[in-house]
Amino acid sequence: MFDKKEQINRVSDLERLSAIGQISAGIAHEIRNPLTSVKGFLQLMQKEHESSYWEIINSELEQAISTVQNLLSVSKPETNEENFTVVNLCEILENTLSLFDHEMYRVQVEKRFYNTSSKIFGKRNQLKRAIFNLLKNAYEAIEGNGTITVEHYRSNDVVCISISDTGKGIPSDKLSQLGTPFFTTKTDSGTGLGLSQVYSTFHEHKATIYVDSTENQGTKFTIRIPTTDRLESHEQMKPVFDKTMDVRQFFEANRQLFNRSLEIEAQNSFEIVASLKFVSTQDLLDHANQILSLVHDGMTQEIIQLAQERGIAWAKSDVPIMTKMEWFYALRKVIWSLLRQYHLAAGITPEEVFDLSERINDALDNFIIQFNVVFTKYRDGVIKSKQAIIDELTVPIIPIYNQIAVLPLIGTLDEMRIHTIEEKMLEEIEKRNIQKVFIDMSGAALTSADVFLKIVRIIEGINLLGCQAVVTGISAKLAKIILDLSETVKDKLVVESTLQQALLKASYSGSEM
Repeated sequence: MFDKKEQINRVSDLERLSAIGQISAGIAHEIRNPLTSVKGFLQLMQKEHESSYWEIINSELEQAISTVQNLLSVSKPETNEENFTVVNLCEILENTLSLFDHEMYRVQVEKRFYNTSSKIFGKRNQLKRAIFNLLKNAYEAIEGNGTITVEHYRSNDVVCISISDTGKGIPSDKLSQLGTPFFTTKTDSGTGLGLSQVYSTFHEHKATIYVDSTENQGTKFTIRIPTTDRLESHEQMKPVFDKTMDVRQFFEANRQLFNRSLEIEAQNSFEIVASLKFVSTQDLLDHANQILSLVHDGMTQEIIQLAQERGIAWAKSDVPIMTKMEWFYALRKVIWSLLRQYHLAAGITPEEVFDLSERINDALDNFIIQFNVVFTKYRDGVIKSKQAIIDELTVPIIPIYNQIAVLPLIGTLDEMRIHTIEEKMLEEIEKRNIQKVFIDMSGAALTSADVFLKIVRIIEGINLLGCQAVVTGISAKLAKIILDLSETVKDKLVVESTLQQALLKASYSGSEM
């Protein structure tokens, strides 16, 4: 895979990083524990002694703890719990480059992507962070205008990426120190931990890093990552088959191939679900095998029941419905792939193939339809219940005393909201036998004169119920709108300047008490 010189360089780099890592990890542990204790005692002191310096002290302490934590993460990367998965480095490069769009005005990016479908097994998030750090360094190395060139290609059994810039370059005597924690070529800032993370991540992926740099001309990082045995072994996996097997037995014998294929095809779905901590990867695989078992047995009622259970569970989560649809698509694709291999191995007739595929398709379609129906129904129910709460808050009729109430209208009043107010208000007035209601407009904003005409219509409805409506809190802007209306409309209004004055007047009026 690598020539002898590359292997020697790689072993040398690993030994250097390993030694540095052990020392760094030891130092970091020794520093982090007392820093954490200091932080705890400072928090206790802060409650007893006031000072304007606490904010500065806490900020500096947090920065120190963060630096130590970063040092630990790059010196002992194996402690990261992230699992290896199929990774397309081209996608990571594209997505990470988009984070630097704000630099487009000064830095031109040239992309030379070849063999874009090539994949490796790796820790996606670690690789994202490493590529981000490399690109960040490239942008920061360019003072003023410049160019960054990003390449991706495959050479035999190695995937190569390179990031080069036209920046200030790195002195030749400093190149051997790259990747060492706290070594940096930046004069104003920088801890050197970014490149340490780059080196530790790629070495964990059995990659080789080459750096070519010339002062005042630029720097080029080239990373050569081998396609791992795990990916190749999956691509070369052949299904287990025996002539005595029926289709169900064939799938059971090839469960490992089924699970691995589903993980690859539904990679995005697995990642989203895992990030939201809804269910684990193993849970999703168990669900898939449960569905497959019911499909083979043709247990229609059990399929419907499982689909309804899973539909409600997914509807209660924050997982988008499209994520589940992608998962269903991947599940169907993997099943069809194994069916094809069973057909080729078993040599069954075309009629048997069509009959088998129709039965499996019908069962899968039934599951998906039932899942979507329950999922949508549950989500709609949640939306309706929240809308009911919103409607209740939209018309907050507040009883005051002796069949007198207040309706404070707050916020923008559009036609839809006015319609809700009309329905709720008339119902409440009738139910509570309210004789007088003060409609306070001081916090309301009207979208048009037509909206106020609808409010006048509500007032007419209130009067028809034997209740008097009094409008308060009319602003100068609203007064101008009312002036443009006809005299007939104005005559229908009973107005008081403010709600406070109106309530005070009502309290003095014995006839209205």
